[in-house]
Formats: sequence, structure tokens, C-alpha cells
Amino acid sequence: MLFGTPTRYGNVAAQLKQFIDTTGPLWQQGKLAGKVYGAFTSAATAHGGHESTLLSLANVFYHWGGIIVPPGYTDPIQFQVGTPYGTSFQSSRGGEGPSDMVLAAARYQGRRAAEVAAALKAGRRTRELAA
Repeated sequence: MLFGTPTRYGNVAAQLKQFIDTTGPLWQQGKLAGKVYGAFTSAATAHGGHESTLLSLANVFYHWGGIIVPPGYTDPIQFQVGTPYGTSFQSSRGGEGPSDMVLAAARYQGRRAAEVAAALKAGRRTRELAA
């Protein structure tokens, strides 16, 4: 599952934080553990807290017992757009949306998370059949 949030002073937006705070019962039941997680963000400025926002979401995923799948520098697109922690976009570019390069990075991140999740699911299914 990928979570996206605008950066708020280098942190998660209050609305997403409020949602995360409602997940306590699921966390207590272990229903959030062992799942693939990743994050993406946007900020108005180039140095507006993109990476710290992504890292703060990782803290949540650690507590949930999640499997964090960042894009890393595992594809050439990541060397062009920036952070290995998750896709980010500078939103104060005159109302322009994300560039083709940022969209390619986002597609890559989504594909990578889906592939890892599918591999985990296949491995679990194989283990269950062997048991």
C-alpha cells in the first residue's frame, strides 16, 4: 500500500496523521503487519521537507510491522528525479502538474511495490501448500 501526503513542515499532513491514528485496532490485531508499504509526497519548494516527510511515514510502517519497499536507486529514473525514499514532486511550478519524469518515477515506484507484494504473496502461498 502506498501512502501519499503533501509535506507540512517536513511532516505528514494532519489529515493523513488523523487517519493513521485510527488504525490502532488494526495494528493491535496484527492486521497491518507483513504488508508492503511505501510513500510519496509533494512540497511547494525544492527543499521543503520531501525526504523527512517520507521518512516520517516510514516510522509508522515500522510500528505496524510493515515491509517497506522504497524505489531506491534501482532504476535509472531514480537518478534523474531524486530521493530513494519515495517519489516526490515540487508543486510550486506555476500550477504545472508533475513532469513526465516524475510520473515515470511514480509508475516505477508503484510497479516495484506491486511486484514485491506479489512475490511475498506467492511465497506465502507456496509455504502454505507445503505445510
